[in-house]
Amino acid sequence: MGQDSKKEAILEAAKKRFSHFGVGKTTMNEIADDLSISKASLYYYFPDKLNLYAAVLQHISDTDQVGIKSYEKETDPEKALQVYLDSRMGFINKYYNILEYLSDVKVETSKELQATFNLFRKRQLATIRSIIDKGVESGHLSTESSLRAAELLLDCFEGLRAGVINASGKFFPDKKVFMSLLKREKELATIFMRGLSA
Repeated sequence: MGQDSKKEAILEAAKKRFSHFGVGKTTMNEIADDLSISKASLYYYFPDKLNLYAAVLQHISDTDQVGIKSYEKETDPEKALQVYLDSRMGFINKYYNILEYLSDVKVETSKELQATFNLFRKRQLATIRSIIDKGVESGHLSTESSLRAAELLLDCFEGLRAGVINASGKFFPDKKVFMSLLKREKELATIFMRGLSA
């Protein structure tokens, strides 16, 4: 098995175990045992569990882009943004057992997680900008800068999330709180997109 395929196998095994048992209850030994490899081999690719966790987050994000991109079929930018928000919520529900571990780690102190979150932000920004650009091209929307509009909307979404996080006292809230947050994000998206209407 080549290095890339072994790394991929480790990520898949970790994803499966993290999804089923949760990250906190999974050990590196269990992942190594699942793959019938030595613990040393596992540590060759991932020096610690946090490093592996960050790689799994990026892996699930990379492999789930097809579902997230379902918004591309929509011609109405307002609907496209709603579809994107729904698909993002679907992603959170699908991988909730993996994502909820974020409540237990200090994201700001982990270089690996910071890099992963920076990538997530760039992808969200690119998606929102793409939706706005498509709306401008079709004549539905009008803005001088789709990048500035996308940055502003993403900052507003992050502000909503920060308020929810502060109120719940957890970095990663429960599913009920996420559904409430999604509803508020969709309301904000509607107001924002109608404000850009041509």
